[in-house]
Amino acid sequence: MKYLLFTISILQIVHCQKLYELLNSVKFFNEGWISNSDVYEYQYEYAYYTEPENVTRQRFSWMELYSRPYLYKRNPDQPLQCDSNPILAETDLPGADFLSIIPSAADPSECNTLCCRYASCTSWSYASAAPSDFNDCRQGRPCCYLKSYTPQSVRNPNIISAIMNRTFPFEHPPSGLRSAVPIGGITTGSIELRGDGTFHEWTIENQSPATGAKLGFINDALLAFRITNLDTKASDTRLIRTHPTHSIKGIQTIKYHGSYPVSKLELVDESLKATLDLYAYSVFKVADLNRSLTPAIIFSLNVRNPNPYPISIDFMSTLPLSAQIDQTRQSNHIIQQITPANYTDCIVLCHQNPSCASWNWQILNNNPTCSLYSDVPYNEYLSGHISGVRGQWSFDKPGPLVLDRPGSATANGQFLLWPYLSSNRTISATVDNNIENLLNKFAENGRWSDDTPIQQSTGVHGAVSVSTTLQPGEQQTLSILFAWYFPHHFWLDLPLDNYYSLLFTNVTDVAKSIGNEEQLEVIANDILSLHNIYSNSSMPDYLIDSLINSVSHMRSAMYFSNGDWRQWEAFDCNDVDSVHNDHQRHLPYILYFPETEKLKMYQWAKYQQPDGMIQETFTVGCLGDTESYDTHGGRRMGDVTSIFILETLELYRWTNDTKFLNDMYPHVSAGIQWQLSVSSNIGLPENLECTYDIPYLSQYPTTTFNSFMHLAAMRACMELSKIMRDTKTYNQCYEAYIVAGKQIDKLLWYNDSLDTGYFLAYTGGHGEKAIFTDALYGQVLAYTYGLGSLYNVSIMLKHLESEVRLADTTYGLRMLTGREPLTNPQDNSIWMGASQDWSVLNLWFNIEPQSALVQSQKGLNLVRQVLNDQWNTHGIYAADGYGVGGKPWITSHYGFHMVFWHLPFALSGQYVDLSNGILTFSPALSVPYTLPVLIPNIFGSLSVIASSNDNRLFTLSLSIGNLSLNTLAVYNVVYPGSVHLTAGQSVQWVG
Repeated sequence: MKYLLFTISILQIVHCQKLYELLNSVKFFNEGWISNSDVYEYQYEYAYYTEPENVTRQRFSWMELYSRPYLYKRNPDQPLQCDSNPILAETDLPGADFLSIIPSAADPSECNTLCCRYASCTSWSYASAAPSDFNDCRQGRPCCYLKSYTPQSVRNPNIISAIMNRTFPFEHPPSGLRSAVPIGGITTGSIELRGDGTFHEWTIENQSPATGAKLGFINDALLAFRITNLDTKASDTRLIRTHPTHSIKGIQTIKYHGSYPVSKLELVDESLKATLDLYAYSVFKVADLNRSLTPAIIFSLNVRNPNPYPISIDFMSTLPLSAQIDQTRQSNHIIQQITPANYTDCIVLCHQNPSCASWNWQILNNNPTCSLYSDVPYNEYLSGHISGVRGQWSFDKPGPLVLDRPGSATANGQFLLWPYLSSNRTISATVDNNIENLLNKFAENGRWSDDTPIQQSTGVHGAVSVSTTLQPGEQQTLSILFAWYFPHHFWLDLPLDNYYSLLFTNVTDVAKSIGNEEQLEVIANDILSLHNIYSNSSMPDYLIDSLINSVSHMRSAMYFSNGDWRQWEAFDCNDVDSVHNDHQRHLPYILYFPETEKLKMYQWAKYQQPDGMIQETFTVGCLGDTESYDTHGGRRMGDVTSIFILETLELYRWTNDTKFLNDMYPHVSAGIQWQLSVSSNIGLPENLECTYDIPYLSQYPTTTFNSFMHLAAMRACMELSKIMRDTKTYNQCYEAYIVAGKQIDKLLWYNDSLDTGYFLAYTGGHGEKAIFTDALYGQVLAYTYGLGSLYNVSIMLKHLESEVRLADTTYGLRMLTGREPLTNPQDNSIWMGASQDWSVLNLWFNIEPQSALVQSQKGLNLVRQVLNDQWNTHGIYAADGYGVGGKPWITSHYGFHMVFWHLPFALSGQYVDLSNGILTFSPALSVPYTLPVLIPNIFGSLSVIASSNDNRLFTLSLSIGNLSLNTLAVYNVVYPGSVHLTAGQSVQWVG
């Protein structure tokens, strides 16, 4: 075998580009066209629990039970009809109730009205006197039972029912409207700029289920521009909105794209006299967590002048930062209550009273009332209320416009707006209580007068602008920085300052760290360096898009100045860092910022029980009041201690951190003894819960899911004990591994025909032969972490074939089949991990990639291309059978689908063990191809093309980090020598 050996340096061309070209070169794999003629409406639908846009409780789970508003696009060609005819007297439709409501009058027609409010309502039953308490109904009172599907009718003289005759003239809206890329530094809070130009989901003031509510839609947060023909002086001012509610005209169509952490709004309007693209993005640099903690968003407007005449362009941003509409703050520490002429008077009154820290305006006893408080209570949504925090604006040209809110509460801090200035640009700023006045002055002049008084101003709206001129054919980028500094994070009443407060001293310090266009070019290059690893690969577009955008899941992470890294399971399920949920989403974290995973591992080890069990979560809870910080605990589970063992091996092999292994091994040893103890009776874990907790699988003696997790843990134990030269533990785990395999054969394998079979979901039960998708999750982890096959591959492949044969749906693989009727959502739902893990295993089982990826693509494209909601991927989607098939069912902004991060490893066959300097690949694709190389803090690509004499040319290129290896091989073709690469270098060999 011949080898061609050389090392080449790769000059990154993008580093020579200006900001305009850099932003223009960001690749997107999704798009949504939003037109000003579209009509969008919210429809209420049946869901178990999800996160609402408007949060009405503080220090509580951000959840809404049993129904949710979901945005739709109205089809103007279809009529809207909703009635119930005929009425079915003395008829009951038992079951299928998703809501039961006491009507406003004892009249069956009220049920029709209620049913029409909910898009999921197909029928209803009315009882003049409810036989018992049920949901919101009370015994003896009238009750409307709303149904998500129509059950079989039965005669009941006390019930009146009806089946709805209704149309649904709605379709899913374009991408970028239901959700969009959350922009903002990691753990600093974020905002979504949606595809219609509106801003949503504000969490930059330390909002969380442990404090106050996020801010939903803020109507007066605006971006706008003004174009002037310098020959004729004719000007055109536009809001970057498709559906503006202000006096200035909007945009005909916006084409939205998202690639985390970048949103692009392409302004499509034939009447515009320039080509304009708006980019909104934040700092994100893998392998540099501190840099990525920058609390800021950059708005960059790419402008090209296609005209034969020069134009001027003015770009502005305004934010209503001194008042929060439809947000209430309630406190017992009232200094004064006044009847003001307008809510803006509250701002002035609070400023004039030295004891005032915050205020709330509301209609009280038919009078507008302003309450001044000596403290800053947490906010929550309440329509008709307006509240704010004491603060004042300052501006020193050419310096930033700053709103300073002094104090030590979570909402005390600073905001900043600062246009990027250069020799050919001018800037202006203003503060105003009247948004229309502010906008009209911008429309008149493209700026605000330098005489506008700003110092110590208390106005609602702060605004800045930047202006320049463009000659025919010229292109430029105008940018505005929005930064914030809210150092005082709290957990209930416990102060926990944000980690970024150790990196910056104030908001101006934040701004100066990225305060010139050269820094913006660095930010864009950092993003492109990462994106290009995926976008230039041979992976399918749906997977590239999902990999890049799933990192938006980091929106719910927290990093405190005491060194603690924490993350909610979800905003609507307010426990913290449950081991099993964390592991589903952990791969981008361990790759991009591995220190965050190690921080959690040390904490899980700290809270290990005396019997060796790793506790499920740092803070317990879900769907209720948020518990105190680090109220650790949880359930006895089959995928917690086992995962702790597996992740110890993963982190050691992938980061070569000997100290970490030495610190963890005593905890691993104790965890192994617990794992063996709960499997001592039958050789498999007994009566343990798992991440699939809704079907209550712990009622059964054992499950295939927990049994394969046990197998994986025993294999990891064998590897770790060999490394630690712990022969006794090795022998224990080896024996347990052999016994477990035999017991799976005996207790869990079921042949349902001569040619087909599958692993039973569980033993016990009532004789049913249920199949559970994602039963082999432990095998997924084993392959990615280099542990090989845990069981006979041909048998496991039979099981995967049976999953499709028995449990496939239009939307993905049904979680549990064979135990309950398909009208029962408890079993008949789509948990987002199963379809991804099915595809991962099929790739490792050498199934042709296009066939292997079918289930993964189906599951992810349901969210990406059907629902168009990929920045709010839910944990569970409904299946058909109860009226809401394919719709979000349980838990928003979730990480269950992120097990698809195992797919790049399955496609490349990557095995890494940096402790021994080994990196090998066994790719599943046919030549030629390029695939990402993913190692914590080290990123690159592997390219393979055909060479002469039936050989292949292998190229390993490094884009980020440094890599030293003793062994590098592809398909067992070994690079003959050690490898030492830095970013921009590559090695090639032939074989």
